Parts: sequence; structure tokens; C-alpha cells
Amino acid sequence: MTDTDTVTALIPDIDEVLTLLHLIDDPLVGYLQPASDTDPDAEDWQMPDTLNVQAVDRAWTRILHALPEPLTSPLRDRAGEEPVPGSYQLLTGAGYQRASLYPVAIRRADLAVMTNLLDHLRRALPTARPADHADLIEVLNEIADRRTDLDANGGARRHHFTEADVVEELAVALDLLGATDEDTALLLEAIGTPEPGTTVELRGEAVEAYERWTGRLIDRVARDRADAALIRYTV
Repeated sequence: MTDTDTVTALIPDIDEVLTLLHLIDDPLVGYLQPASDTDPDAEDWQMPDTLNVQAVDRAWTRILHALPEPLTSPLRDRAGEEPVPGSYQLLTGAGYQRASLYPVAIRRADLAVMTNLLDHLRRALPTARPADHADLIEVLNEIADRRTDLDANGGARRHHFTEADVVEELAVALDLLGATDEDTALLLEAIGTPEPGTTVELRGEAVEAYERWTGRLIDRVARDRADAALIRYTV
């Protein structure tokens, strides 16, 4: 595997999905990093020898930097105003505008680093975890508490996060970034390389693939069935 070996992922312009990607950066990846001179009160965790958390930080940073401007621009929040620079419109069916999908080249080496992290986190969850994963479950507990705090604006629907929830969020993100299923392949072919300011209209099997693909993703990022229905309404 070389540094230039990549997989083309489809990233949707859906707030909940993009928020998930950034939550993996902070708190998950951030909390795993060793203490520094600038933050002397931070925990200095003892990670397994087979887990390089600095490599994880570099890999996830490259993945986030690979996202195109339409998915990272602060102008995304301007409802009803001018299009975000670099964006395009995606239509399905009888001219209905849907959430645009953006092809993104992701380094397989970076996915491998993140998959290694996921494997370690999964091994840390059971009570009979390896001895060198003791600190890893502790940091997962802190991340879960932080995710619960960040979800405070959910009001009555606030979610209490567990360590398993944190691990599942990473699994969802990596499944999205490394997807090679038939629907992903069909959509990549139908969308091609969309030019900024243009309109792409999906037809026939591509429309069905879009519905299946977004439906599965929304079910995984939504907190419950009501939340999934609300996301679908906005997409």
C-alpha cells in the first residue's frame, strides 16, 4: 500500500454526518493524545504498544482536510442565500433537490490507521479486556461523558452516551469512508466529478440507489426513529 493509494468515498451534505466526522476529531482523537507541556493537567494515558495515537491524529487530520470546500465552508449555514462556493445541485425524481453527494479521495493507509484504532476500542469494551487496554476504556468513559455534555442542547431528547456509543460512531464513519458496495459504485458513476455551479440529475436505478444509500446512513447516524424521520425530511 502506497501513500497515493486511495479509495473514493461519497460524503453527503448532511449536517448530522458532517458533525459526526468532526466529533471523532474532538473529543475522540483529541482525548487519546498524550499530555503536553501546554496542558500539564491532561491525563497521560498508557496506550497499547500496537496503537500509535499520534499516527491516528495525523491520519484523521488528513481525512478531514480531504473534504471539499462545500462541506467545510462556514457559508453552509446561510439558508436561502447564494450557493456555497464549489457546490452543485443534486436532483432526483421529478426535479426534487436533494442533499448533494461529494466524491472524496481518502488514503487507504489513513483508513487502515483508523481501522486499527477501531479494533483496539472494540477490544477495550468487554470486561475481559487485554491488560494493556485498561487506560483505553478509561479514556472512552471520559469521551462518553463529554459526548453526553455536548448533547445537552438536545433538551428532553438528550442522549446519555456510553463507551459503546463512542465506538459505534467511529464504526459508522469508517463504513462511510471505506464503502465499496454496489449502491456507492452506482452513485459514484452517476455523479462523476460534479462541476461547481452545475446541476446533476439522478435517474432510474441511481435514484433508487440514492434512497437506499442515504436511508441506511441516516438510520445509523440518527438517535432514534423520530430523529431519522426528521433528517430524511431535510434531505
